[in-house]
Amino acid sequence: MARQQVFHQPVLVDEIVTWINLRDDGVYCDCTVGGAGHLLVMLKRTRTARFVGIDCDPEAIAYSRQVTADYRKRCFLFENNFINLDLILDGLKVHRVDGLLFDLGVSYHQLTTSARGFSFERKGDLLMRMSPNSLTLGERLRRAQKEEIVRILREYGDVRNYRKIGHRIFEMRRTLNTTLELRKVIEDSVPRRFLKKNLHKIFQALRIWTNDELVNLGQGLLVAYRRLKDGGRMLVISYHSGEDRIVKYFFRGLKKQGQIQLLNKRVIKPHEDEISRNPRARSAKLRVIEKCVCS
Repeated sequence: MARQQVFHQPVLVDEIVTWINLRDDGVYCDCTVGGAGHLLVMLKRTRTARFVGIDCDPEAIAYSRQVTADYRKRCFLFENNFINLDLILDGLKVHRVDGLLFDLGVSYHQLTTSARGFSFERKGDLLMRMSPNSLTLGERLRRAQKEEIVRILREYGDVRNYRKIGHRIFEMRRTLNTTLELRKVIEDSVPRRFLKKNLHKIFQALRIWTNDELVNLGQGLLVAYRRLKDGGRMLVISYHSGEDRIVKYFFRGLKKQGQIQLLNKRVIKPHEDEISRNPRARSAKLRVIEKCVCS
């Protein structure tokens, strides 16, 4: 596991393994495989179960292929977006899966690799994209209208002074090339006391926008649900209020239609001992559903 933590430290591992209801004759899909933290544990806990891993980050897929090399006969990894789950499963001739996992957000590797441009603490180009095929943050800012930037900070960041910060970023957008230049623009826009609690929210909001994360999540949940077997389970770990809201209302709608059971009445959160080992786990929320058996 020491090698695994170089890329990312997975959260709620025991809870995931318990709730996904592993069976040796099952097929499971990790839709956001990252560094294969959850996937590797599930592989080790089963003998013949098959697993599909998806991630749009080529570095994540390359790392996952290394750490799961001993299981390549029953572990199939794809550099792709989970919204393309239908194409991936069709290519494998898999009609339905027994379990699906979404672990949303950003990996430790992405945050701590300066060249990726995710962190406000490290100098890097304004990239912040998970897939090399996507527009960079810098490109999106240069193409954006003022009110679009303001809206992103308001809806995705939920921060005070979003209008003032958005206007300043818009004014400076054509001269911004690095993460630290962006941070300086934000710092010059608001009092310093504001930054401690909100700087990370601003960068998070811009990351979500750059990668169309909330739009993709809504589409991905629907595709994933349709490919789930009757009696199969879907697990989603979210870290951002916007993510969790989409998941909550999607599951609530299915529940009203009698299509699923909510297996946890309250969101599952990491215990204090896990948070002490991995402070990034503090905001994690796990929701679990089971697809109802058709009558």
